[in-house]
Amino acid sequence: MAITIQPARPEQLPELVQLLTKNQLPVEDLPVDLPNFWLALDGEKLVGSVGFEIYNTVGLLRSLSVDETYRNQAIARQLCDRAFDEAKKQAVSTVYLITTTADRYFQRLGFSLVDRSTVPDAIMKTSQFSSLCPSSATVMKQTYSV
Repeated sequence: MAITIQPARPEQLPELVQLLTKNQLPVEDLPVDLPNFWLALDGEKLVGSVGFEIYNTVGLLRSLSVDETYRNQAIARQLCDRAFDEAKKQAVSTVYLITTTADRYFQRLGFSLVDRSTVPDAIMKTSQFSSLCPSSATVMKQTYSV
């Protein structure tokens, strides 16, 4: 069956929590209505996710996860492309992310390493940045024209 990328619906929150927990990603701050979250589905089965938090012209990419049995099929790339397209529509010019395991992957997508102290206040104040992700996590950004 073909993988489809769809906006997340609130009733899919329990499945999303299960996927993220299985992949050791934070779930404590997931918004109940899941705005700016997209899911990869194989039929009805949730196999991937990505979220995007928007703060004026900057955004935070988060919750990128693909079920281990579906990896290496470009699903993560499709999810990221969907999030980036939406970010551009909403005039976001710089996207940040925090990772403990995927910095090489994100470098291939055009992200570069940044010092934590250079991150804008809006991103620093997110739960992901301020408390959920360890201070040893890698912070990255990508800037593009909108």
